[in-house]
Amino acid sequence: MTDPGDRLARILTMIPYIRKHPGIRLQDLAAYVACDPGEILKDLDAVLLCGVPPYLPSDYISVVLEGDRIHLAFAEHFQRPVNLTLEEALSLSLAIEMLPLAARRREAAENLRHKIAGALPSGARKAWGAAAKRVQVGPRRREERKRIADLEDAIETRRAVHIEYYTASRDEMTERDIRPYGLIEHEGEWYVVGHCLLRDRELPFRVDRIRSLRLLAEETFEVPRSFKLEKYRRATMYFRTSRDLRVKLRIAPELARRVREEHPAGKTRDLPDGSLILHLSVSQPEWVISWVMERAGQVEVLAPEAMRRKLAEACEKTLGKYEG
Repeated sequence: MTDPGDRLARILTMIPYIRKHPGIRLQDLAAYVACDPGEILKDLDAVLLCGVPPYLPSDYISVVLEGDRIHLAFAEHFQRPVNLTLEEALSLSLAIEMLPLAARRREAAENLRHKIAGALPSGARKAWGAAAKRVQVGPRRREERKRIADLEDAIETRRAVHIEYYTASRDEMTERDIRPYGLIEHEGEWYVVGHCLLRDRELPFRVDRIRSLRLLAEETFEVPRSFKLEKYRRATMYFRTSRDLRVKLRIAPELARRVREEHPAGKTRDLPDGSLILHLSVSQPEWVISWVMERAGQVEVLAPEAMRRKLAEACEKTLGKYEG
C-alpha cells in the first residue's frame, strides 16, 4: 500500500504537469514522478473524486485516457492563483516549521514560506509576519527535527549511522550501528526503521530516544527489495520474532478494559467473572515483570513457569529491601 502522504504529493504534482503537457504518455508521466504506471492509474482514479464547491459535474476534474495518452478537463480552478486566509497561512507556515527537513531542502522551505506570504492580500501580510514570529517550535522538537534531518540524509545516501539509544523497556542505554531504510510517523512520534547490526534484524527506533547520532561515511548499504515501510503503519510498533517469549497473564476485572485498549496486539479471552486472559509475545521479560509488579494483585502470570519464578525472585528481592 502506498504512503498516503507520498500519494497526495504525487497527485498534486501530476495535475498541473498534465495540464501543461496535454496528451502526455503514461510512461512519460510515470518517469516524471518516479512511480510505477499501475500506481499512476490508481492515482488518476482518485483524481476523478477531486472537485470544488458546489460540486456540480463540471466542478470535478475529468480524466480522459486515449490509448496511453492522458488529458484533463475542468481543472481550470488549479490554474487560478490561490487566495489564503490569515489562519490558513499561519497553519501552513507552522506546518513547514515542524517538518524535519534536511539542510539542502531548507532553502526550498523558505521559498515556500515566501509564496505563502505572497498568496495573502497585502493588508494581511504584515499581520501574518507578526503572528508567525510569535509562534515558536519547542527546543525538544527542534532537536528531534535535526535528528530526523540527519537520518533523512543517511537514508538518501545509503549510509549507516552509529547511534546511542535508550531502550525504555530495559531502562538501558546502548550504542549500535544501524542501516536506516525509512522514516515513519506513528501516533505523534517519529521512528526510523532499519537493520540493527547489534540485534541483526530489522527494527523500528523512536527518534526521540536517540541521544546521539553519527554518520558512518565508510559504511554504505542497499535497501533489501523485500523491505516495505507500509508494514509499520499499524496499531502498534511491536513486531513479534521467533526469539520472543510467549507470556500468558490473567488480568483482574477492574483492569481488563484498560489492558484491552493498551495492548491491541495481544490475544485476549474474556472470562465469566469479568477478568481477562492476555497472551503476549515479548522480547524483554524484564518489562513484563516490572509491569506486573506495578499492578500487584491485579495481574497474575500464568505461564511460562520460568517467568513465574523470575517474578517471585523479583518480589523477594524488593521485599528484602524493605525488611533490611
